[in-house]
Amino acid sequence: MSRGAVLALAAAAALGACDWLTGDFRLAGVVDIAPELAARAPKTNSVLFVVARNGGGVPLAVHRIVNPEFPASFEMSAQDLLVPGIRRNEPLTVVVRLNAHGILGEPRAGDLEGSGPPGGCRPGDRGVRVRLDKSL
Repeated sequence: MSRGAVLALAAAAALGACDWLTGDFRLAGVVDIAPELAARAPKTNSVLFVVARNGGGVPLAVHRIVNPEFPASFEMSAQDLLVPGIRRNEPLTVVVRLNAHGILGEPRAGDLEGSGPPGGCRPGDRGVRVRLDKSL
């Protein structure tokens, strides 16, 4: 195989990798709250964190909504990514946490949480539905 053919194959493979990894990350949906927890949700000074995790549970993107009203629509983009690019077909789980202290990390008493089914969505999906259904 000639050097030019090898370079052409390498360029084609690199372009294929650009299609495999993307900075055009999008994920959109709605977070609602279980009726029995609605009265416990703080109305002010609260933050809803929407986290997209890979199959291993590693957070790939985080989106914040300050003082959410439910149902709360969200749209994640490349600005929400914690890593520069992810696989287009990577299965994701969306996890949500509502708190009154605004700090993502260790859950605190009174936080509300919920998650979608493991591997329940993929980058580019719209209409992802997640419910806050646990009180910590």
